Amino acid sequence: MRAFFKALATDCQGRSDEQAVISMVGAAVFFGLEIYAVGVHGQNFDAFGFGAGMGTLLGATSAGFGLRARWTPDVAASVDQVTGRLMEGAP
Repeated sequence: MRAFFKALATDCQGRSDEQAVISMVGAAVFFGLEIYAVGVHGQNFDAFGFGAGMGTLLGATSAGFGLRARWTPDVAASVDQVTGRLMEGAP
């Protein structure tokens, strides 16, 4: 199980993939808050509100990573312009 999560959280060169880590932490927080709100307090959990906030966070980080990849001159040639991730075989 540990190898599975490590493969999800790293890119092709073994470095951590921030977007994947943010997504996994967001999913864990979602389930944790849902269990806490329903199990401990007996109230409804606002999944729509949480989802809207998490979607905004993921969109903002994606835009930031994409802009960083396009505007960093020393690695711009080795970065995929669509995803912002480092391509395999790049220096």
